[in-house]
Amino acid sequence: MNRNLIFTTLFLLLTMPFMLNTNNGWSDCSINGIQADVLNVSWGPDPVGPTGMTMFFNVSQGLSQASTTFTKLVVSFNDPSGVISSANQFEISPGINSVDNSYQVMVPDLIPSPVYTVAVMLTEVGIGDVLYCVLFSRDTRSG
Repeated sequence: MNRNLIFTTLFLLLTMPFMLNTNNGWSDCSINGIQADVLNVSWGPDPVGPTGMTMFFNVSQGLSQASTTFTKLVVSFNDPSGVISSANQFEISPGINSVDNSYQVMVPDLIPSPVYTVAVMLTEVGIGDVLYCVLFSRDTRSG
């Protein structure tokens, strides 16, 4: 029995970084005036690495309504007030009821320093509705 407990504990400790919203320092997007449900996402490296490095954003989110041709995933790097310095937009297939995918983002040149936020949201581009959103506040960079 002790062996199973040890194995289970080790398994949980090793897989924790890959679970949803495991990145510390996350919040909903209300600080930026966005009222939306929290998006389930994990990402790395955390904190953000040097310019040109590839990051991975793992999104796993059930949707309250099927996606449309306007549904996009947006990853942005912002100053603390929410002003976007750089953003990446990804197509979401229309007619799906959940998003479960990994998205690659290259670290851009323009990241506010020393304090910045990483915002990840599912939005209806052109319509202006943010469906799901999460913010990660950071004050350092790796590498």
